[in-house]
Amino acid sequence: MASTVNVPAYVQQRLLIVAKEEGFAPEQLSIQYEPGSKTGDGYIGLIVRARFISSVQPTQTVICKFPPEDRQQRERFNAMLLFERELFIYQHVLPAFEELQLQHGIDRQDETYFGNYPKCYHAYCDSDRGEAVLILEDLLAPQRPPMKLLDQYVPVDYDHVRVLMKALGRFNACSFALKHHRPEMFEKLRQLNDLLSVVLDTEQTRPLTPRNCQLAASAFDVDKEPRHHRDMLDLSHSMWPRTGAHVRGARAEPYAALNHGDCWTNNVMFGYDANGHVKDVCLFDWQMARYGSPVLDYTLGWVAVLKVICHGKSSNGS
Repeated sequence: MASTVNVPAYVQQRLLIVAKEEGFAPEQLSIQYEPGSKTGDGYIGLIVRARFISSVQPTQTVICKFPPEDRQQRERFNAMLLFERELFIYQHVLPAFEELQLQHGIDRQDETYFGNYPKCYHAYCDSDRGEAVLILEDLLAPQRPPMKLLDQYVPVDYDHVRVLMKALGRFNACSFALKHHRPEMFEKLRQLNDLLSVVLDTEQTRPLTPRNCQLAASAFDVDKEPRHHRDMLDLSHSMWPRTGAHVRGARAEPYAALNHGDCWTNNVMFGYDANGHVKDVCLFDWQMARYGSPVLDYTLGWVAVLKVICHGKSSNGS
């Protein structure tokens, strides 16, 4: 098996399972590996593209996501905690959403169907051994409709946000339907606390908070808006504990639902029709999923486009 990146043996074993399930004969299979994301991404998890190659059937690619092999690095960023959360979403929550929709006559062709996430071929986790892997659909595979990751430094326009908001609405609807039809499963969602405030309040990440609060404070003129300026600076002492407390689902009842938890430009990809108009969106990186107010997903990462939305500046003038 050729490899340009380091892939742990347990991940390679899981890939063989997927390849066999996809119809590849082991004796005619080779697997090539390449980076699955750009440099700088994936400090909590490593992302690799695996290419199944056979002389008797078309090549297939999948995306593998797994934690660092170095134990100290895993512990530094609570990597296993995050992988456990994401695997729970892919193994239990998203399948429950799919089953519930199909049971009530909402199929994949229905415009109200929520299926805006990658297919999960395989999920495995053994926290005691520090092992976990998600093997997912490759959203850039040539045999599927092309999708695009937007530039995080370029403001998002109305048309992209509209498609995302509609998908989030369907996502929220699945939560509320689960609450009504499968209360025992919904109760498990209620236990999903906010992990962002945990990950960013560690010995390694805590020193970043004062600098970020200073940057936020600089948005306010110290002479004209002294209170706001001071409030931003004061946040540095307790920002993440306060954040965790404020976003608790209990504060949003009876309207709390499952959140994606990290819904911003780097964690969504968009699909387009033949004329280049955005028509689809796919949400990935579910490791920050939590139970809370649905509004949190709508605001995180998309506040910058509010001016565009309020002015009604879409490509079709709507």
